[in-house]
Amino acid sequence: MKVLKAKNNLNNHTFKISDLKYIKTMRPLKELLDGEELQDPIEVIKHEVSKTQRYGANGKLYKEKKLSVWKGSQRIQAALKLGYTHIEGIFKNG
Repeated sequence: MKVLKAKNNLNNHTFKISDLKYIKTMRPLKELLDGEELQDPIEVIKHEVSKTQRYGANGKLYKEKKLSVWKGSQRIQAALKLGYTHIEGIFKNG
């Protein structure tokens, strides 16, 4: 387990990157790739997963997300490029 830690600790949690839904088309944050520290943790939203099976378009089984990134997709992309498996984040209120 390799964790990208944030400099600013705001009651941070450690998240496994593969458990997060984030925008995969975002460019990695250049500052992190250039060796700068992660300043702020990512912001994560926790979703309530339905207990009943749901279906999407064309009757395809719908896989509900549990955790999604509100802010920080570029930080995640950089973390992955740098070989991290986990990243520090906070839960977004509301």
